[in-house]
Amino acid sequence: MDLVKARKILKIKDELPEKLLEICEAIWIYQGKPGEPHALLTSGKHSDGYINLNAVLQFPNLCEILARKSIEKLKKEGIDLEKIDVIASSSYAAIALGQEVARQLRAIFVFTEKEQKEQRWSGRFEIPSGSTILQVEELITTLGTTRKVKKAILAQNPNVNFLEKEGKTIVATIVHRPEKLPKTYSDYHVIALIEKEIHVWESNECPLCKKGSQVLKAKPNWERFIKHQ
Repeated sequence: MDLVKARKILKIKDELPEKLLEICEAIWIYQGKPGEPHALLTSGKHSDGYINLNAVLQFPNLCEILARKSIEKLKKEGIDLEKIDVIASSSYAAIALGQEVARQLRAIFVFTEKEQKEQRWSGRFEIPSGSTILQVEELITTLGTTRKVKKAILAQNPNVNFLEKEGKTIVATIVHRPEKLPKTYSDYHVIALIEKEIHVWESNECPLCKKGSQVLKAKPNWERFIKHQ
């Protein structure tokens, strides 16, 4: 991205979430075009899609827009925002969004820290006893990280509550990208601005490899991916 485009993005005051991802070239979905690669994930699995929200969240004005729209979505879902005392996010990509949601709601903001694929409560923050916490993440695939954040916080702060709807913990996110939609969970209610199916395979079962598509890590090769969109 050149400086001219970055300056134009910094002037955006409102836009649909999907459009923001497009403007920032933050989303790639496999199209099957000649020479198009597919994504190698950190887990070693292969994928037909990748969303790089760091490309969006590095812009404070876009964080403000997405936080505002997340709050509007929570209201539409009937969530009582007055109950929220604390916003909690995982590290690291969700921190910018979580803090902006907290600012707009006039809530406390805290985050857990990543340690060998786990989320750890470091004790650098203080959560008042009796607080009600809303979890905010930038992207949710399987809820694995989201559950770890809650577990880490409760382990050291047993006298807090997580915001619920119909007995399920609420988590607000920009993108919910399971392998199959619609997707529901027994323990969480996901409130997302964007829902999109993205498929993942073990390397020895990948149908895109069988088609001759090269597998590459997405971020270091991002220009190769997005030129096919």
